[in-house]
Amino acid sequence: MSQKQRLIQIALPATVLLGLLVGVYLVAWRRLAKPTPTPKIVKHSLTTSPDEALKYWTVDKMRDAKPVDLPNVKAVKSKKKHSRKSEKKHS
Repeated sequence: MSQKQRLIQIALPATVLLGLLVGVYLVAWRRLAKPTPTPKIVKHSLTTSPDEALKYWTVDKMRDAKPVDLPNVKAVKSKKKHSRKSEKKHS
């Protein structure tokens, strides 16, 4: 057997083994990667009547009001598939 044939016989299993190792690494990395934490939803109940709120927010207060920094929210792809029944309910 020539040296060239022997090199080819060794290269094929080595390439397959390397591909399998890369595949196992990628699967393990994907499973062990920590997902980004989801932001908590906070609910506040209001006890102020709408009339009191309208009285409070005068033109001067609205002019001097400063905007609140909103959180940076990335769109999340839904993994749940909706059935046709749920689509009809929302329409």
